[in-house]
Amino acid sequence: MPIPDLETIEYKLKKRGFKQDDVYHHECPACHVQAVRVYAISSKIGGRDIRLCLECGECRSFRAVAGMEGREQDPNFDLKQFLG
Repeated sequence: MPIPDLETIEYKLKKRGFKQDDVYHHECPACHVQAVRVYAISSKIGGRDIRLCLECGECRSFRAVAGMEGREQDPNFDLKQFLG
């Protein structure tokens, strides 16, 4: 199910400081289609990646805190609630 309000979501992410991490689409673990866009924000105190599948609508978020080597998935992440 494609995302009907993608422009609004991208506008709100950009307003919060997120940028599209790279121009390539990645494979979605749920539907196995190359349709995942990665939006990222990072700073000295941490960061967050939001991975949004344009095909099935699945959204996952990974966050990092200062000093962490990698990122950990935020299992309770809700994009609509996050963007307000």
